[in-house]
Amino acid sequence: MKTALLLLCISFSSFFHVGHIAEYRYQRKDNTVYLRFTIEKQELLDFKLSKNCDVKQLTAFCTAKYLNQKTVLKINGVALAFEFIKSYTHKDHLIIEMKSKINSTSIQNIHLTNTSFYEFNSKFRNRVLLDIAPFKKSYLLTKNTSSIHLK
Repeated sequence: MKTALLLLCISFSSFFHVGHIAEYRYQRKDNTVYLRFTIEKQELLDFKLSKNCDVKQLTAFCTAKYLNQKTVLKINGVALAFEFIKSYTHKDHLIIEMKSKINSTSIQNIHLTNTSFYEFNSKFRNRVLLDIAPFKKSYLLTKNTSSIHLK
């Protein structure tokens, strides 16, 4: 009976595994916007991000470079350039932290475009969590809806 229950639990946990999603958490503190990117590490390693970058050896570096190419955050019409801070793994997920300076004290609009990972999996989803006053909300981006514009 215990074995059957254990197998049932394992089956359901695999069935409900989210997968095929990455999370981007943008947060403003003073004159800096921080980005915390999270993805399941094995899923990331299955992607071939670049022929010029050894993802297995330089996972965080390659991923940060890829994110800067595929994700653009504009605040008041000015595109932010994110710099790598650190990376680590937690519960089989790769977490990359980046930051960018902003000059604006008052934020009038935000435009975000994110086309990450759609070339590898057309059903991939990107969860964006904004915590940049006055915009504090969560968005789910897909291949068909890969950008948001907030005023």
